[in-house]
Parts: sequence; C-alpha cells; structure tokens
Amino acid sequence: MPASKNINSKFVYCLLILFATFVEHKNINLKKFNWIILFFVLAGLFSSCLKNEVCTPAVIELKAGIYTFSESTGIIDTIATAIEIDTLYGITVKDDYLLGNTPQTEEISFPLNDMGLESSFVLGIGEEKDTLRFFYEKHLQFSSIKCGVFYTYTLTDFDYTTHILKDIILNNPEIDAFSTENIQLVF
Repeated sequence: MPASKNINSKFVYCLLILFATFVEHKNINLKKFNWIILFFVLAGLFSSCLKNEVCTPAVIELKAGIYTFSESTGIIDTIATAIEIDTLYGITVKDDYLLGNTPQTEEISFPLNDMGLESSFVLGIGEEKDTLRFFYEKHLQFSSIKCGVFYTYTLTDFDYTTHILKDIILNNPEIDAFSTENIQLVF
C-alpha cells in the first residue's frame, strides 16, 4: 500500500476513534474536572494522529551516465567515464543552462518538462553539438494533503543527433525520485 494512502487511512481511523469517544461520553454527566481531562486526552490523541511533515520538492529528473565503448578480445562493452562537456542547456524546459562549473562530469540530470510530453536539450563539446529529445508519459502522484502532487515519468522514446554522441542505451524507463541511472550516453 502506498505511504500516502496508509497515512490517510490512519488519520481517518484516529478521527473515528475520537468521534466514538465523544459520543460514548456525551450522555454521561461528568464533572468540570473530568471534562478538562477528557479535553486534554482527546487533544493528545488528535495531535498524535496528524503527521508533522515537511514538504520538500521532489527532484525527479532523467539521470544519464557518461560512457564510452571499449573493445577487448572482440567483445564490445560500455565503460563508465568522465568527459568535459562545454555546453548543456534545455530547449523545452525552464532551466536554460544545466551544467555546473565541473570540468569533468560522469553523470547528467535532465529536468523534464511538466507541461508537455517531450523535452529537448543541446549538449556540446567544443564546436560540436548534439540535440537530444526525450519522449515520455506523465503519471500524476499524490504525496499528501499538505504537500500536494508531483509527476513521475515513463520514458517511451528518444531521438538524438550523432555529432559527438555514438549511442544512447536505455537502462530504466521509469523516472522517479528513486531511479539511479535511466540512460547511458555513449561518446
């Protein structure tokens, strides 16, 4: 059962217990002191039912590892590497420039466009540049009443030019907060 549904069912359960306690004691003539005790007990029960959560924005991005081809005894394999990328910016996303000040990078995170089903990026080394387009399905997820909703994605297709890129290999099409490496960019 998802955590958000479990929290909601616990909250409803606590409210039902509070209501049953109130109804049970409503017809009994209690002294003023007993009402005060009952109030604090109910307040304690009610506050323990609520989750004091801090909403942090979910960072859900397409994660790409940097690789190169290696051939050994006739077997071609991909080897993780670090390269110096000069240019990386989004065409259809709100972040114009996605590259930090790192001279060598081993992985790249691509933020996906929440408003559409496609995101495009430009990646460059020196004068050579490639355009990458990612196509995906969006899945609306409920976090909580306080934190709201967020999207997860399923990568359905991708397209790219091959000026510096040799290949893109799909590892995991499910893009969520827990995914590690979705694609391999092979140079």
